[in-house]
Amino acid sequence: MDRNDLTGRILGILVFLAGIGVLAGVFSIAYTFFTSQSSVLPISSDVKTAVSPASQLGAAAVAMLAKILSLALMAAVGSIIAGKGLQMYFHAGGGRGCESGGRSKQD
Repeated sequence: MDRNDLTGRILGILVFLAGIGVLAGVFSIAYTFFTSQSSVLPISSDVKTAVSPASQLGAAAVAMLAKILSLALMAAVGSIIAGKGLQMYFHAGGGRGCESGGRSKQD
C-alpha cells in the first residue's frame, strides 16, 4: 500500500466518523426534542387572551413538523457524509470493495 492509498483510507475513515458523529448528534437532538416537557402544548383557559386554543394547536403542529423535517434532513446529510467516507476508503484501496463486489483485480 503506497502513501496515497494510506492517506486516502485515513481521510475516508475520518469522513465516515464525521458522518457517524452527525448521526449521533441527530439522535441526541431527537431524544431531547421528544422527551422534553417543553413540547407539551400550553393551552391557556384565560378568556382575556386573543389566541384561541385551535390556533395554538396549529402553531404547535407546525413547530413539531418543522422539527421532524429538520431532523430528517440532518439524518440524510449524516448518512450521505458517512457513505462518502466509506466510498473514499474503498476507492483508496485500488477499487477493491463495494463497487467491484469484493473481487480483486486479478479476477
